[in-house]
Amino acid sequence: MKVGIGIGLLVCVLVPVALLLFGVVGVSQGAALVLLLAGLWTVVFGLVFASRKDMLYDVGFGVIVAVLSTSIFLPLQYTAGLVVLMIIAIALASIVMRPKPSQKGTPTQAPS
Repeated sequence: MKVGIGIGLLVCVLVPVALLLFGVVGVSQGAALVLLLAGLWTVVFGLVFASRKDMLYDVGFGVIVAVLSTSIFLPLQYTAGLVVLMIIAIALASIVMRPKPSQKGTPTQAPS
């Protein structure tokens, strides 16, 4: 069984819509819940199911989407600041996690 990101994101949208229709959450809360669930699913997908080379991209994107959901209870400028901080953190993580170039192709000097 292959797990795709699409079916998880579909569930992340339909659950808040159902809660909205039952009157459990309001419109703005439903939108924030969609962002939070989609971000969390993308993080889980990146950590568990994605390929090694796509893991950082999926996890980083999921964190950014989940942080966007904080706009319901934080001022918009704080949410934007958090998003910028997450982008910086992801850029730094990509530099640290970048595979080191192999030393196979470099010639070695013979001792004289």
